[in-house]
Amino acid sequence: MSTVAFPFKEEDPDLVLANVAVAASNSRIDMVWAVGESEVVSAGVPAIAMATGTSVEVIPDSRIGIFRPGKGDAMNTALRRAVADGVDRIHFYDADITNFDHGWIDGAEAAADLGYQAVRHTFPRAATDAMITWMVTKPMLAMKYPGTVLPTIGQPLGGELLLVGDAIEAVATSPGVSARSDWGIDTLPTHAMVASGRSLYEHHVSAGKSHSLYGSLDELKTMLVECFDAVANLPDDQPPEVDHAREDESPAPETLRSQTGYSVDRTRPLLASPLASGEAEVIASLPGAIPARVHRMMTTGDVDYLDEHVWWEILLVASEGFTLGDPAWESLLFRLWTGRVLNYTHTHVSRGYDAALAYLAGTIRSYQTNSGLSVK
Repeated sequence: MSTVAFPFKEEDPDLVLANVAVAASNSRIDMVWAVGESEVVSAGVPAIAMATGTSVEVIPDSRIGIFRPGKGDAMNTALRRAVADGVDRIHFYDADITNFDHGWIDGAEAAADLGYQAVRHTFPRAATDAMITWMVTKPMLAMKYPGTVLPTIGQPLGGELLLVGDAIEAVATSPGVSARSDWGIDTLPTHAMVASGRSLYEHHVSAGKSHSLYGSLDELKTMLVECFDAVANLPDDQPPEVDHAREDESPAPETLRSQTGYSVDRTRPLLASPLASGEAEVIASLPGAIPARVHRMMTTGDVDYLDEHVWWEILLVASEGFTLGDPAWESLLFRLWTGRVLNYTHTHVSRGYDAALAYLAGTIRSYQTNSGLSVK
C-alpha cells in the first residue's frame, strides 16, 4: 500500500489540489493525504477521489514537536498515521511544486522495488538556489560526519522522499524527528535514515523542481536559523555505512542555468541592518580579524573576506555558540550567511553555472578533510 502525503499551509490551494490530483491518478498510489487545513482543499478532494478512484483525505496536522509549529508537525502527523495504518510506503512531496508529475512517484517506486528502504529525489537547481543547503547543511554535515554518506546526499533538505516498510517506523519514532516541528524537520529524517542503517537511493528528476523563488534573502531567515540549529544539534555519533546508490545527473535545463534564486539588490541592504541586542558582543567573540571585517561589511558592503576559509571558521564558532531564540546569534548568523551568499554570487556565479556548481561541490569535499583549505 503506497501513500502520498503533501504537507501544506500557505501554498496556493489550487496548486495543492493539482498536485493531489496527479498523485491520486498514479496507478501505484492507493491513498493521498493533504496534511494541513484549508476549506478550499477540503472542498476539492471529493471530486479528485471520485475521478481517480483513489482514497484522498485532508488531515489536520497535530501539534507534535517542541519547536515553532510548522512543516514538521505536518510531516510527523503523516508519519504517525502511516505507522498506525500499516502503510507499506509513504511518499512526501512539497505542495508548492509547479511541475509535479508521475515521474517523481514512478522513479521512487522503481527504486523501492529494487529493495531500497529510503528514496530521496535530486534535481538540478539554479546556481543561487539552495543556499541554506550549500552554505549550512552540507558544510556542517561534512565537518561533523566527514567519512559518511551524509555530506554527499544531493538534497539533504529536500522535502521529496519515500520511506519503505520499517524505515517508516524508524523515522516516525525517532525522538529528534518528532521534536522538530519547524523547518529543521527536513534535516532530521535525512540523518535518521542513515543513522538507522537504511539503504538509500537517490532518484534524479532531470526537469528540476519548479517552485517559487525568493526576493530578498530576508524571506529565508527563519528557515536559516532553524535549519542551522537542527544540524548543529545532531548527535556526534558517526552513522554506519549504508547501501547507497545515486542516479547519474543530467545537464541542467537552460532555464535553470540562467535563473537567479534571489534578488541581489534587495538583499545587499540587509548587511547594514541594525545590530540586535548583544550582537556586538557576539561579533567580538569571533576569531582573528573577522570582527573588524564584519563591521566593515556593515558599513561598506564589502563581502570579499567571506570566502570558504573564513566561513569554515565561522561555522566552527557558531556550531558551539549559537542558540535558537537568541536574537544576537540569530541576527549575526543571518548577517554572515547573507554576506557569504553574496560573496559566492559575486565571485563564483559570475564565472558561469558549471564553475559555480563545481566550486560548491569542491567546498564540501574540502570540508570533509577537516581542513577547509583545498578549494581553488
